[in-house]
Amino acid sequence: MGSVVDHPERRLVPFTQVEMRRMWTYSDGVLTTKGYRSPGGTARAGNWALVDQATGNVQGVVPPGEFSRRFRPVDVFADVPGFPGYLGTVTASDGTALVDLVLDRNPFMLANGPRRAARPHVLMVPRSHRDGWSSATPQELAARHTAMTLVAAWYRGLDGGHVVFCANDSAPNLDYLRDVEVAGGTLAGSGADVAITRNPRQDVQHAHLHAFYAERGQTENHESSALHGLPVMAEGQWAFSAALGSDAVRVEPDGTRLAAGLRAAAQPWGGSYCSYQLGVDGPFWVMPALGPSQDEFNQRLARADGLKAGPDPKLGGAINLVRPTLADAGRLHAAQQATAEQRASFETFLAQRGLNARSLAVGLVPQAPRAP
Repeated sequence: MGSVVDHPERRLVPFTQVEMRRMWTYSDGVLTTKGYRSPGGTARAGNWALVDQATGNVQGVVPPGEFSRRFRPVDVFADVPGFPGYLGTVTASDGTALVDLVLDRNPFMLANGPRRAARPHVLMVPRSHRDGWSSATPQELAARHTAMTLVAAWYRGLDGGHVVFCANDSAPNLDYLRDVEVAGGTLAGSGADVAITRNPRQDVQHAHLHAFYAERGQTENHESSALHGLPVMAEGQWAFSAALGSDAVRVEPDGTRLAAGLRAAAQPWGGSYCSYQLGVDGPFWVMPALGPSQDEFNQRLARADGLKAGPDPKLGGAINLVRPTLADAGRLHAAQQATAEQRASFETFLAQRGLNARSLAVGLVPQAPRAP
């Protein structure tokens, strides 16, 4: 974040949009704010700046210890089973919930293909609060792979769809952990006193994995066509390839080594990373959040969906996908209807295989549908 923010209480200019996107969000039940720990102070403690999300101005400074007693990290995935788009949960052998599956509430395309069916977009979210998959346990990573396998099989059953996986994750929020230790009087050691920032592309403070749907071939994005007044073609799977640019690092996707591989690859980037995998068994690539490979991925995703991608001021000009919004009441209603239809489709997919949505065992392999 630079030396300017080392002492935010003396900062004279607002934080930039990119700087704010690198801060986690906290709430005390009344005030929701960005929080930034200023390095320095006793041991590894430090004062916290409260930063207004709209203006970037510092609203106040909170001493170490008091911050975590008052504020909690905002977690929009705190209750995934309560979401309208909840699909199921992968569990351990003892029934412990490990990874939830949920539909994104805003479909990328609401009218793709001749049947005008919405394209599904599944998120896989670890039940335990995690800042990134690099801190997940082997059991959680095994559940993640099971969820990926299930989603890929479901997509194949929807007109032969392909799956592309992507994650935007952060290093663990050690600053908040330090403050919790200060509050409990258990802070130990000194170490490097560097403020931990999050991935600017990660809008939430909870690890999750995107499963994008890609058609077998070209199809018209009717939403985009209606908007622009001429046919807009989505390329589907042909927009993607197995390789990425020079700043991408290939990591073994093996569940027993994935977390360690992510940590090692992302360490030069401060622990935050983006990832890309074409299919369940394709090469697994890790890349910095702001760089040519991630720009390339977003351009590919835009071509696959028949959408636009362009420089995003909130990311300092990095390329971002331009998604349709839910601001229009008609589109919101259509998105809600699509979510209900896709949820019913997934329930049918599980029922045909004799699976229980709330207890999808780790390691299961989707079987062919049972004969009626």
